[in-house]
Amino acid sequence: MKINPLLVSLCLSTGLASMTVNASEQKTIMEIQGAENNSPFVDVGNKQYQSKNAFQVTGVITHIQTKGLGRDIPSGLYIQDAKGDNNPATSDGLFVSFDVNALSALPLQVGQTITATGKIKEAYHWTQLAAQDISISDDAIQIIPATPIISLATDKHLSDTLERYEGMHVAIANDDNLIVSRNFGYDRNVRRNNLALAVGAINFQPNQQYAPNSKSSKRQAIDIKNNELIIESFSKAPAGKIPWYPSFAQSANGVDYDYIRIGDSVADLTGVIGYSHNNFRLFVQSTATSENFKHNNPRTMAPTLKDGDIKVATFNVLNYFNSPFGGDKNPLGQNRGAKTLEEFSMQRAKIVKAIVALDADIIGLMEIENNGTQANSALKDLLSHVNKELPLDKQYTFASNSEKYNGTGAITSQIIYRSEEMSLANYQVITMPQQDAPTVGKENGKNFMRNAVTPTFKLKDSGELLTVSVNHFKSKGSTCWEDVALQNSKDVDHQGSCEHFRVSGAYHLGQALEKIEGHKLIIGDLNSYALEDPLAVLTNRQHLPQSYELRAARDTFIGGDSEKGKSLHGKNGAVINKSFGYINTIRELHPEAFGYSFSNVVGTLDYVLASPSLADHIVDATEWNINSPESTLFEYGTRYTGDMKKYADVYRSSDHDPVIISLNFSKPLKDDSGNTGIAVLLIGLGLLIRRRLAK
Repeated sequence: MKINPLLVSLCLSTGLASMTVNASEQKTIMEIQGAENNSPFVDVGNKQYQSKNAFQVTGVITHIQTKGLGRDIPSGLYIQDAKGDNNPATSDGLFVSFDVNALSALPLQVGQTITATGKIKEAYHWTQLAAQDISISDDAIQIIPATPIISLATDKHLSDTLERYEGMHVAIANDDNLIVSRNFGYDRNVRRNNLALAVGAINFQPNQQYAPNSKSSKRQAIDIKNNELIIESFSKAPAGKIPWYPSFAQSANGVDYDYIRIGDSVADLTGVIGYSHNNFRLFVQSTATSENFKHNNPRTMAPTLKDGDIKVATFNVLNYFNSPFGGDKNPLGQNRGAKTLEEFSMQRAKIVKAIVALDADIIGLMEIENNGTQANSALKDLLSHVNKELPLDKQYTFASNSEKYNGTGAITSQIIYRSEEMSLANYQVITMPQQDAPTVGKENGKNFMRNAVTPTFKLKDSGELLTVSVNHFKSKGSTCWEDVALQNSKDVDHQGSCEHFRVSGAYHLGQALEKIEGHKLIIGDLNSYALEDPLAVLTNRQHLPQSYELRAARDTFIGGDSEKGKSLHGKNGAVINKSFGYINTIRELHPEAFGYSFSNVVGTLDYVLASPSLADHIVDATEWNINSPESTLFEYGTRYTGDMKKYADVYRSSDHDPVIISLNFSKPLKDDSGNTGIAVLLIGLGLLIRRRLAK
């Protein structure tokens, strides 16, 4: 092996401390990596994150990182031992960090054998050699083949498996059982676009399947983190493009284009395993096509559900604002939606197609601009374009009172319905609670919840009364008093912020609806996963331990603040012991359903909750997965997508999936074979029995 004298002088001229071979101990990559999570030469137990001595290591270059990527991937080389040691517990690869200027001055190429000298360090659990000099061997170029990733029986998580391949050139084979758990889009942790995989199945948010703060919920949170692999490229992905998947979103006809969905199986990708921000990362070196993705949850052109005589849906329309484009202003004068007319036209086209395909008789709309119901309102704008696509007997009108605004915010909820199927028997807006608590830290204690639009319809065929309450509960993003004062701004039970305030909203809503006779549906965005506290108030608490407390927020008022409003709960808040018995129709019929994706998890935030009186009228209910599994790049916004072509289809028309329920009041029910009665009637009967057993 030859030491490059030019490199030694280069290191001296750039101020780097050069070392001679004799001053460093020679080790193999496998010896440096060791069989544990950290290198045996770094005393992490005593909080020493760099070796005392320098070492010399030789390997073949598998990738050259000519400049850093973000704040977490420095410049350097990925190298791999040409032969390995046939020990599955030790990785054959290693990242060698090196000064970017010194690196660019070297005639390096993939396949060269190099020797690097420097100290070993653990960079936030990523084993590296911090090179002080590098010499290039005159050995022949050799390309290291990709090593298949194989899990061992002793691996408890994917992270255990990947630790054994850290720094190596690897291949994801067909039997690796890796599933897209977060679609390609912006990763806040590293401030760039990438994609995430999980093992075996998508990751449900811990409180979607398990009670908050339970052992199972906590274990789920740990498993999600330990079974994650980030898929990205060695350079920052350009806006609207996946560097390793060049045909992504490309289409000749606007219909048949390559896409990725959450739940897709992924195979035959090759690249180098790296690590940063507590995540293993596959930096893809191969070129992917649609053949690399198997759609286990394929797209559909319309929701698939059994038919009844009335369908009710809920749809969050992702800040549908027309005020910047000639519409009336909202109370705050804000624009949360499209920034250009081109974006707004695309947003409208997508939402119109989705509403037409939903084909529901009643649709609750959330996140529509709060600018009234007159000719220049967002509601009228959307409604007019929807009705242009429908025959007269399928067209919609809206339910409203004469008030210009519904609440004081920039967005509101609305409801549209088909007057051919029903008449409006009553219209009311349930005023939801607001919090007026003391200031604590940066939290001013003043929090609000959008009012519940609650019309009652008389169905023409059956004469039944059906009340539909459209809701949009307080979000999980911004804090309420309890988050700061009681939880020290920590999300200890994975419910996000303001769960106590949402409990207050759920309790007040349940009480208000008790005063209304007839069948009732609570629909909309409740900003709570399926087994979280607000849902337990509205449905049941059979999944909770007897000692579990459902706590409402302190200082909540109806109809105003502490001076003008009526007190709901005082300075001590309240423990809610009552549940209102509504049926979570999606969860009862499709326990594995999801309608929202965030970070690396999925779950349900939007619901159709049915009063017990509807148990034997429920035919079917479903999430229509047109949004949550899709990449955010398909949304109408163009700020982060460059010149990517947008398509006026239903996919990613919003960030929430529509939810739809089919009810039967007058038509004879039929089973899948076309026969009347028992098979389908048992759906409703089963729901009723489950509810009664839960009491």
